[in-house]
Amino acid sequence: MKKHLFLPLCAVLCLLAGCADDFPTELNHNYYQDDTPPADPGITEQTVKLGSYNLWISNKGTGDYIWTNRRDILAQSIVNNGWDIFGFQEANSTIQNELPTLVAGKGGNYKWWFVGRDSQDGKSGEALGIAYNPDRFELSEQHYFWLSTTPDEMSYGWDEVGYHRIACCAVVTDKTYNKQFFMMVTHMPLADMARSEAAKVIIEREQMYNTLAMPSVLVGDMNATQDDAASVTFRTHWEDAYQAVDPAFVSGPVGTFNGHKTSTDLSVSTARIDYIYTRGSLSLKTYKVDNSIYEGIYPSDHCPVTIQADFDYDAPEQAQIEGAGTEADPWKLSSSADWNAVAESINTGGDDAPYLTTAYYELTSDIDFKGQSAVPVSFDSGSLVYFQGVFDGKGHTIRNVKTTASGESFGLFGGNEGTIRNLSVEDLSLSTAFKTAGGVVGTNRGVIDGVTFRGDIIGSGKAAVLGGIAGQNQGVIINCGNRGGKIEAVELDSGVKGENLGGIAGQISKGSDGKGNYIVNCYSWIDRVASNNNNIGGIVGIVSDDSFVINSYSTLADVSQNDSFASSVGYNKKGNVQNVYGNESCPSGKKNANWIVGNDSKKEGSVWPNSFGALLSLDGMKSGAVTVPSSGQECTSFVEALNAGADIYTATETGTLPTKPETAVRKWIASDTYPVLE
Repeated sequence: MKKHLFLPLCAVLCLLAGCADDFPTELNHNYYQDDTPPADPGITEQTVKLGSYNLWISNKGTGDYIWTNRRDILAQSIVNNGWDIFGFQEANSTIQNELPTLVAGKGGNYKWWFVGRDSQDGKSGEALGIAYNPDRFELSEQHYFWLSTTPDEMSYGWDEVGYHRIACCAVVTDKTYNKQFFMMVTHMPLADMARSEAAKVIIEREQMYNTLAMPSVLVGDMNATQDDAASVTFRTHWEDAYQAVDPAFVSGPVGTFNGHKTSTDLSVSTARIDYIYTRGSLSLKTYKVDNSIYEGIYPSDHCPVTIQADFDYDAPEQAQIEGAGTEADPWKLSSSADWNAVAESINTGGDDAPYLTTAYYELTSDIDFKGQSAVPVSFDSGSLVYFQGVFDGKGHTIRNVKTTASGESFGLFGGNEGTIRNLSVEDLSLSTAFKTAGGVVGTNRGVIDGVTFRGDIIGSGKAAVLGGIAGQNQGVIINCGNRGGKIEAVELDSGVKGENLGGIAGQISKGSDGKGNYIVNCYSWIDRVASNNNNIGGIVGIVSDDSFVINSYSTLADVSQNDSFASSVGYNKKGNVQNVYGNESCPSGKKNANWIVGNDSKKEGSVWPNSFGALLSLDGMKSGAVTVPSSGQECTSFVEALNAGADIYTATETGTLPTKPETAVRKWIASDTYPVLE
């Protein structure tokens, strides 16, 4: 058994000198004696002081331990420990709202990343996370997941009933010394099976996200003794810092759970349930459990844990992207690192950013994000960033993107006011709790041309406008396609209507000029669209504000709905629908008969007061004679009919079609399945 060493009171008081400490502070001397390390552990300016702290939620406790009585001493405890970076648990909404300000008021310099466990977007419920000195560190490639059989979905794990359990992780870059390490934080389940299985999930995710094999640290309230099955599993992958540090440099009690009782025996190993695990090229210097009491009480029901360590992993040099960002010489992206560098630069903004939202970009190869984090071109501090340049995929594919929405409009591009073209996005999994989301673009005010999407979009919380190519279209979507997957609105907040879901767009409406917008020459092979409310369509959920859906088709057959649903257009509200085809096997919200439009009760489009469309069987879309709905032209095949519809659109005068897009339609060719664009 290792010897446990403790700092004397005088040393603690010395450490606290100069702090804004208004509280009488001392070590709790019960059950052990003070001692001091016999030698210098070799601390340098580069040494990182890293901690773990269960803060104890604010809505528990009585007397001395109610939140209003302990919040100041909790903040003082954080400042006194002097961490460069620390992981924390049990930060409910009150703590999230108050503690950062209290800590800052006492001289602590931290940026806080909170991840809530009770919503898909990580914004609600009791939180854990990372607090760090932003002058020295920055976080990137941030993830969170649930400790369950479905880690990417909000869920309960095994026999853990009533508590969602999560973990979060990020790459930490030491800007001062150009070092990197990987950090994970968790609050483990109480139930035995859930805790045992959760340890395996955490290891799997460390291997998934820490692709560069940088040194890694796992901290948290593990709810486990060192002999617990979960602890044993963790030690197959990491070292327990308590056991790994030279015993001469271990200080404080062995136990970490005090239960808010100064009489708790912290000398017994069963009281140790908070851990710091380490792995890889780092040098552990010290380990400490801080059992300080303030005005006779503990700041939390857990004692914080601290290590000091030197990390030996140089941050990789920033990739140099070829090009100049001009039309003649676009920035040329060939890797996930290139994409993330550009996205982070656009999101940060500023005239001095290396890659601007107004520049020209192109892909020179496919990009696969499997096992890696993809940074969306989306947000800066919660504000929507619109892409305003030109992004040309050159026929390449971005695949295996898994992401969770964190703003009002979300997609691979949160917003587009420029041009995105010739791009395929495949196997994207997007979970969102916010209003608008698309597989490629959240809100489109520009042009999306020749873009295809395949993947799943799952909306929850406040999600209401979801689409395969774009959630909200206030621009032009032309020559685009949805190649399969599902769009669903589930577990919505009270009062939120999960409406406006479509294979191409959730909604198409007028733009800032007050004129309608366009979906032209598009196809949707989406597998399923589902919601508990209105306006669901294989192409678009709702067409409004004198907008246009022209020469497009859908094969949707599986739809779950309330009202206003159909294979192609859920609800036509003062829109213009011409030469649109749907799958006759898809049910419809139209009362009298199946139709391409589920609800066409307000036929007030200024160009076509009536919708022109047809329902076909899938066999009919592959072969056989077809009549063009708007003209009555007889065609020998569906492909011929589609190309005839494209010709009708092209020949229609701009005066008839207000703000008609300049982007040309492309022709169709037959395939072994359904028509594809040439």
